[in-house]
Amino acid sequence: MHTKTCGRESSCDIVLENPDISPLHARIELADDGLVCVVDDESDNGTFLNRNDVWIRVMKVTLCIGDRIRFGAIEVPIDRLVSVFGSESNTRLEARHFAPRQVSSGTKSFVRHHDHGPVLQKPRRNPKTGKIEEDHP
Repeated sequence: MHTKTCGRESSCDIVLENPDISPLHARIELADDGLVCVVDDESDNGTFLNRNDVWIRVMKVTLCIGDRIRFGAIEVPIDRLVSVFGSESNTRLEARHFAPRQVSSGTKSFVRHHDHGPVLQKPRRNPKTGKIEEDHP
């Protein structure tokens, strides 16, 4: 796995000069299979994912086609995150996830052309600490 950094420090691979950005805000990881993950590094102002037109705070997420990422209040284009690994890397994004939509009968159905995998669920917060927890099966 290859890892790059994103933050306010000049030593980061992606430097975001903004007081809302932590010195080391997040890590961008490239897995052996080419998938790109963004991992929040316990930043003060959080890392947010927009998928299916909803912004949610994330601790770790594998990027999909059509996703948008925001570090604090600064949105960074996905192609900038992917390009940090260079043109010789085997980076790829997962197929786009689709949200359920309401149909006239009042039941939910999934918009699918092919199997796009599961729909992103809201993260679980620990009721005592209020912190977002990783997904546990």
